[in-house]
Amino acid sequence: MSVRPGAPKRKILVPEPKSKFLLIICPNCGHKQVVFSHATFPVRCLSCGALLVKPRGGKAQILGKVEAILG
Repeated sequence: MSVRPGAPKRKILVPEPKSKFLLIICPNCGHKQVVFSHATFPVRCLSCGALLVKPRGGKAQILGKVEAILG
């Protein structure tokens, strides 16, 4: 939903979360893994142990390639 600058803000009737689950590909080994977009703990690859997600206070920094947004 795009809002014009200066237009009055409308009340959102049904609030939806801004966080998503992401399917990420490891840059080292190519393993696919599902992670949370607002992760609060570092996420490592299950097969090679490389760091995939760094927590950053709100939205996490994604270090791998995002293949799909799951919801």
